[in-house]
Amino acid sequence: MEPENAAAFWDGRYAQGLVYGTEPTSVARRLVEVFRTHGVRTILEAGCGSGRDALFYAREGFEVTGTEISENALRWARERAQAEGLRITSLHDDLTETKLPRDSFDAAVAIHLIHLHLAPVRQTLVNQLWRLTRDGGLIAMANYSINEAGYTTWEPALEPHTRRNPRGKLIHFFEEAELRALLPPDRFDLLTFEEVELAEVPDSGPVTHREWLVIARKIRAC
Repeated sequence: MEPENAAAFWDGRYAQGLVYGTEPTSVARRLVEVFRTHGVRTILEAGCGSGRDALFYAREGFEVTGTEISENALRWARERAQAEGLRITSLHDDLTETKLPRDSFDAAVAIHLIHLHLAPVRQTLVNQLWRLTRDGGLIAMANYSINEAGYTTWEPALEPHTRRNPRGKLIHFFEEAELRALLPPDRFDLLTFEEVELAEVPDSGPVTHREWLVIARKIRAC
């Protein structure tokens, strides 16, 4: 999956089904309690897919906006929201170019999004999450660690620590220092920075990944 045809790649995947199932990720379950502790009401989920986490946040009482580049993924999310009587705002939108206004959300979440991009775009995406979150709001991300199994078994591609999985999708695996470099301390107050086991239930069956979980508070840089 090269950056220019990412939308076509994901539309093709979601044309066949939900891809990642209906169960929320273990990280989303953890974030709900963090969001409640910090008074979060509005959440942006960037790269929401078919809505497994976005719908979970809505069930838990949050006001949720989900953005996604795949129209087929959004169709699944909307159908599931309607079937459950849940209200979410679902937008066909690319986070790198979004026109959503700055400071719009109490929290912004990106699970398995940043690591799908090459270096310059990764920084752009992190900057956008910061821009869209209000001062003092929360930014949460989960991305593959170099300790994830695919790092040693998938084909190296294009840049250091990036691999191509058997479906042709590019995934970047982070070292700690590299990920910290995306989060300058004058803009991000790191509340959580740790390797975690992220469990999920895609259509192919339950899996657990080794990932970096980041939860940060936005600081307005001078």
